Amino acid sequence: MIAYLSGIVSLVFVPELSWGWWGILMALAVAFWQPIRASALLYAGGLLVATVYGHWQLAHRFEQSPQDLVMTAEVAALPVYKNGYYRLLLRPVQVSAQASELPALRLVEANYYGVDYRFAKGDCLELVVKIKPPVGLSNPAAFDRERDYLSRGIDARGYVRRIEGHRSAEPSIRHVRQYLADYFDQRFSVLGANTLRALILGDRTRLSSEQWQVLQVTGTAHLFVVSGLHVAVFAALGWGIGRLLQLPLLLWSRSTSGWRWLAPMMAVGLAGCYAGLSGWGIPVQRAWLMLAVFMLGSGGLYPLSGWQRWRLALVVIVTLHPLAILEAGLWLSFGAVALILWLWQSNAEVQGWQRHLGVGLKLQWVLFLGMLPLLAALFNQLSLLSVPVNLVAVPILGLLIWSLPALLSLAAFSVEVVQLINMGVEGLWQLLTWCATVPGLHTDVAGLSGSLLVLMGLAVVLLLLPMPALCRVLLVPVLIPILAPRITLPEVGEFNVWVFDVGQGQAVLIETAGGSLLYDTGPGYPGGGAAFPYAVLPWLERRGISVLETLVISHGDSDHAGGWNVLAEHLSVRQLYAGEPDALPGAERCAEQQWRSGSVKFGFYRAFADTETRSRNNRSCILYVDNGHCSLLLTGDLDASGEYRLLSRGFRQPVTWLVAGHHGSRDSTTAALLDLLQPHQVVISAGRYNRFGHPHGEVVARLEARGIPWLQTADAGAIQLVADSEHCSAAGYRKQKKRYWTAS
Repeated sequence: MIAYLSGIVSLVFVPELSWGWWGILMALAVAFWQPIRASALLYAGGLLVATVYGHWQLAHRFEQSPQDLVMTAEVAALPVYKNGYYRLLLRPVQVSAQASELPALRLVEANYYGVDYRFAKGDCLELVVKIKPPVGLSNPAAFDRERDYLSRGIDARGYVRRIEGHRSAEPSIRHVRQYLADYFDQRFSVLGANTLRALILGDRTRLSSEQWQVLQVTGTAHLFVVSGLHVAVFAALGWGIGRLLQLPLLLWSRSTSGWRWLAPMMAVGLAGCYAGLSGWGIPVQRAWLMLAVFMLGSGGLYPLSGWQRWRLALVVIVTLHPLAILEAGLWLSFGAVALILWLWQSNAEVQGWQRHLGVGLKLQWVLFLGMLPLLAALFNQLSLLSVPVNLVAVPILGLLIWSLPALLSLAAFSVEVVQLINMGVEGLWQLLTWCATVPGLHTDVAGLSGSLLVLMGLAVVLLLLPMPALCRVLLVPVLIPILAPRITLPEVGEFNVWVFDVGQGQAVLIETAGGSLLYDTGPGYPGGGAAFPYAVLPWLERRGISVLETLVISHGDSDHAGGWNVLAEHLSVRQLYAGEPDALPGAERCAEQQWRSGSVKFGFYRAFADTETRSRNNRSCILYVDNGHCSLLLTGDLDASGEYRLLSRGFRQPVTWLVAGHHGSRDSTTAALLDLLQPHQVVISAGRYNRFGHPHGEVVARLEARGIPWLQTADAGAIQLVADSEHCSAAGYRKQKKRYWTAS
């Protein structure tokens, strides 16, 4: 099994699928050596499975330039309405003849910004869609959207230009999920409907960011997302029904051999029905497959030990979904099941109800302790609340799920039942919110190094083993680095920079030995939300940055200041500067001044005084960073007149890196600026396929005419600039973390 899984795992860390075929050939070549023949063949088999899977998925992906596509499509999932627009998952039924050269698209994710239609799962649409490759933002520690698109079979994304026909779904059992969603919306309060949609249908899109924060702090997020726990609850219900059905059958046949599969089949069948109702997402598929494998030996016809089932389930799931090996859910699920198996076997000498009671009381604590390093590494936070809250919430949730069919049926005829459910949901959220405010029981942690993770894992394993209390106490200090891991900062006199890939906007993090400075916060979106929590915040959390020494908002345009509100919710700022400070409470104007941080020189410059210009762009803060060997210049959205004014006022500092003004707009990054400052490299922060056409062709021509290399976040992803005492280097994140599914 290890050799086979190693073959699958190997391919998810290589930049090209062709490496898989070379690996297969090498494994077959060494298979002639008898001692390792079996392992080599299994390794080659794993590589073959992963390689074929990768080719199959990529063969469907749209990789051409954006284009309009006329299609007839079915709405394949519950529509999501958020921030003023619909997000639709479309399954093309018929595509225009002009698109004959396109790959066979399976699913297309498209946004609809109109208000003329209300959509439901199963609706048939005739529409024109502007499609583009399924490419997401690429930033360190952030969610890999491109891998998610690939694993879910989403081959293109875009937006709906116009709808030429809309036919509502015909009544069908396939659309029961939509019927239930509509029923929740019509009968229950907004809070009640949104909670029921999450608990039953796996539709978590309506939970607010504040609610998610409460769930994360209390360690109960898994209870409100359809997962292995929910599938297991329905499997237990199915098992019980199967046992009840066995009684008359056993009395009639007087033989157990013919009916011992009934309970396992009912468990798998009922859990499968619920998995289908919840949308049959990949995490639910994994949970159901694990259940099916574990039920395989329950009928007695094919006996397997608990650990054999665990290994077989892992092999089956990773074979069907090779990219699942990179999902946090896989590690959490199999880690939790492994701990349950270990706990059950360690109490094997205890029989009867005492064994079940002992396992039940120890379970939450064992799960918390055993998953401690994994949770810290994957989510950068720990919650002691998860032990007592889950100890109470898990059995309550199980009873609630069992009783929901009856309660929801009664709610269709009784207003009192509806009010009771609404009150119960409201009380649940109030309780969780109160728990989340308990001080000291939740902490954010920085990213852990590989060696520290191994050390923590060994300590946890030893703590779980039977040993004297004194030995356990001596092991506890080994876990302390989780709460306060050492973060590697630049040396004195050096600085590191991340120009984040935030789409059509800008956000730049500068770190020195003295602290962190963030220049701009990325764009905000018209209907609400911002790029900051998806593109910038994950890296700050991984770095353990909860306090910014300095925040600079170059000016008030939403593509630079759009993430301010989200940032203020998550981070503390010691010093706030802004080009337009009136709109930001506590902000100071970035008047000309200089300071040092970690022996690195920082300086603000201004092209115009506020009374000299009406242009918001020309009020941008101009930031210059220099360590004597490497230097960086940020000009915000300064236009040509601002650049000329800056130069005329005597700015002649050498520049290693220049961040192009106004995202590469034609009226910035002028020839005069390039000739006088002679930057070694230019960085352009602009979105892929942006509607402004940035960077403009004239700007690119100026750079190429002078032989100045340039990088663009849309192509390179986040761009890392490293300024040490000897070298000045730049690298794009897409190349640093290139995988076979990564867009070129």
